[in-house]
Amino acid sequence: MTQMLWTGTSKNGKTGNIPQGYVGETIDKAKASCVGCPVLDTVCYHWKGSSQLGHHQMAKGFANGNDYSLKYALSKSVRSAQYIRAAVGGDPSAFSREQVEDWNLEAKEAGFKGIIMYTHFPETKGSHLKGLSMGSIDFEGGLDKALQKADQLISEGWRVALAVPFRAPGAKKPAKYPLWQGETFTTPAGVKGVICPSQIKRGVTCNSCGLCDATAQATPLIIFLVH
Repeated sequence: MTQMLWTGTSKNGKTGNIPQGYVGETIDKAKASCVGCPVLDTVCYHWKGSSQLGHHQMAKGFANGNDYSLKYALSKSVRSAQYIRAAVGGDPSAFSREQVEDWNLEAKEAGFKGIIMYTHFPETKGSHLKGLSMGSIDFEGGLDKALQKADQLISEGWRVALAVPFRAPGAKKPAKYPLWQGETFTTPAGVKGVICPSQIKRGVTCNSCGLCDATAQATPLIIFLVH
């Protein structure tokens, strides 16, 4: 049985200082949850970035008996934290719907507003998380195709997070993508995406925004610039 390793605080400037969960008490389990993801070996922000270093340290700590339960993480969080971020590394499809609902309830009982998380498998092994997790789509097969896929998922009841091939303002990498210059993204069915506020507005974090709480009655399509 896979476990989520929770930490009470974070230095992640995008999310804000909120509790964060990493899928898998071992790195092998974490990577297993991601098998089949189209960006696993290309532009994955976790496995190709620095956030995996913290995951490695937590896995070592877990093996040594450290407490990474959500209860402990919530007790160590800062007062300003309003949300928890699940599956920073790994895919939440590894967990049952009941488990995710329990985390949501536990967080709310502790005074939090909810959970922010994304599954790259909304049509397959993550389908049971509809309404609890954002459905994540990437542009690897082409942006037009991705926008069509967004329409399909939205029609099925998902709220969708769609990555597009543009860099966030001020970002130097990956250089092969152009800087976002105010472009808008609308699906064939006419759903206009909202650019992730924390990527384009100074001072906004996931904690202050909350749009990616999949249970929220909010825009069905959130656009993410490459990060």
